Amino acid sequence: MSEQQTEQNNIVDQAVAEGGAYEVIRKRLLDQGQTLEKQTQILNEARLAEFGSSEMAVAARVRVRTENNCIARDIVQVGDLLLFGYNVHIGLKKEIRIEDVFSLFRLTKDKEESQYEMEQQSLDNSFLTGSSFQNDFAELYRYYKNTRLVELTAKNGKLLAGFQIGERLEDIRVFRWSISADGQHVDYIDNRGERDIQLPPAFDFEWQETTRDDAVNGRHPHVNILDTVFVETINGDLTVKVEDNTDDGLGIYREQVEDQTQSLDDATIAYAKVGNLILLKILPYREQHWRYLIFNSVTQAVLRQDAVGESCVQLPEDQGIIFPGGYYLQTGEYKTYDTVVEGLKFRRRINSPNGEDILYVFYQAKQGIVGLFAYNIIEQSLQNPIYGHGHALSGDGTVVIFSAENEPTRIHPMQIWQTPYQSQEFASKIPVNQSFFGRIGNAELVRGIADLYSIGRLIDEQAVSAS
Repeated sequence: MSEQQTEQNNIVDQAVAEGGAYEVIRKRLLDQGQTLEKQTQILNEARLAEFGSSEMAVAARVRVRTENNCIARDIVQVGDLLLFGYNVHIGLKKEIRIEDVFSLFRLTKDKEESQYEMEQQSLDNSFLTGSSFQNDFAELYRYYKNTRLVELTAKNGKLLAGFQIGERLEDIRVFRWSISADGQHVDYIDNRGERDIQLPPAFDFEWQETTRDDAVNGRHPHVNILDTVFVETINGDLTVKVEDNTDDGLGIYREQVEDQTQSLDDATIAYAKVGNLILLKILPYREQHWRYLIFNSVTQAVLRQDAVGESCVQLPEDQGIIFPGGYYLQTGEYKTYDTVVEGLKFRRRINSPNGEDILYVFYQAKQGIVGLFAYNIIEQSLQNPIYGHGHALSGDGTVVIFSAENEPTRIHPMQIWQTPYQSQEFASKIPVNQSFFGRIGNAELVRGIADLYSIGRLIDEQAVSAS
């Protein structure tokens, strides 16, 4: 955009902002927006009175004791039991036994005192004592001396236990069991569950790479992306424009590149359209690290956010995107956190029965770190992430999470969290209120209230411009 065009647009924007007709329309819209927000708040308060609020909160702290000094690795809910897995140094032992790697616990609660305890259970007659599993387990440690447990998880009706057997994390052997719908019957299948334990795609959208057909030549050439945003990495900087104008090199965003002599074709550029957002994935010439930009077609703003490159999935109801370390909404609102664990990949999404809360689970396989990101659809906000080395989610929404010590120990502190992420089976047993709201349903009300609040946000945040 030339300086003359920029000046003309600024004059038009100022005239629009100062125009009496615009002020009348704007005031009416703001008044209606405030009325809508008040009525929506009243509706939401009535919903909360009917169904209750949903919060994640620490309910208790407990300690788990193991027979040997070990480094805790993971924990998983199996029916009404918790399977705790860890790695113990062999030392003078001739062989590793199943009880040197696994323990079973039952989480109990004293209703009168509201105290939680982790009661250790015997492995006898459990799913860990079947002859087929015992033989496969013994063979694993016999032939692979550096074997170590790396992951426990339950997915798609299977319990999976992954062991690293080589120098690379990809060198893995996975034991698997089938789990009945009620979680009470667990039967060993085999030790070939490598495909079952793989993480889902890091992105739930497709990156499209630009081609020469997208290049627009001129005095200041650029790459045309969806006729909406225009990008180039020449003349010493990465520039993002919002006009298909090659007469000048000005744009709405720019940052330096390492090689100032590169041509238009030298950079690798990919993009993905997610609602009003266009995500840009750019590797300038001779650089080693990709740059990730978020372009908002509504606000015409650009944000550099390289955490998108680790993993990124869409928020519900087309509200935006979430990535390790933060989120970005379609409205342009975003939030990032100072504490970010590198290497986190999307693992799973857990919807609460109330339709209001969604838990995004990210996982870093090297250290076994898990990140829990709780998102609220109505508030369109993310709670501070919870990091740990293992977590287990029970049907009633109780989460057990721990952070492993760097040195072997017999005592392993854990936190008990109360969350709204109950299973559908558990929620279906709760009696349905036959009131007006009860017949509509909490999830349906949440969806409507979230849309109403979104309209209010758009009214409040709409900038004055010629467009």
